Amino acid sequence: MASPGIDMRPATADDYPAAAELYRQVARGRELSRAQFTAWLDTTTVAVTHGDVVGLCHGNHTSATWQSFVVEPEPPLEWRCSYLDTLVVARSHRGHGVGAALLEQFLDAARAAGNTWVVLRPVPADPREGFDELLAFYGAAGFVPLRHRLIHGLTNALVLGRALVARPDHVVRPLEVDATVPGAR
Repeated sequence: MASPGIDMRPATADDYPAAAELYRQVARGRELSRAQFTAWLDTTTVAVTHGDVVGLCHGNHTSATWQSFVVEPEPPLEWRCSYLDTLVVARSHRGHGVGAALLEQFLDAARAAGNTWVVLRPVPADPREGFDELLAFYGAAGFVPLRHRLIHGLTNALVLGRALVARPDHVVRPLEVDATVPGAR
């Protein structure tokens, strides 16, 4: 749960300047255009305190993203999972539950949509660092790295997933990591 004084609500067109600035601060090198934000309005939640947007969560609940991953048994083509596209929190508000509250609202919406899986591809602001923080945050929420199909060009991408039900009919295969050291005996 977010700290007191933080309100979660659907994004509005008036949130664009603050959301674009937040996006610029947290997702360096990536811009959030007004057209993109406008297209996101129906699927975006913002965290607000004292009139300032301090967090943003965007995704969809009709994704065919699962087709990029190894799923057993293979679901029908119309099967959908939720895809969390963007979750950003102002650095000054991290560690206060804002990100966790935004994520929980997204997971609740995914369940309400009838989906059994949520997948995401987290990208840190600095690709050389920041993955530990992302893995800790999403790992605490039950996300694990997924095995993806090489044909989709994501061979080096970190992709995480989480089941929303205890025993889903279709299992997205986790990535199996071999921790052995080459040349070690």
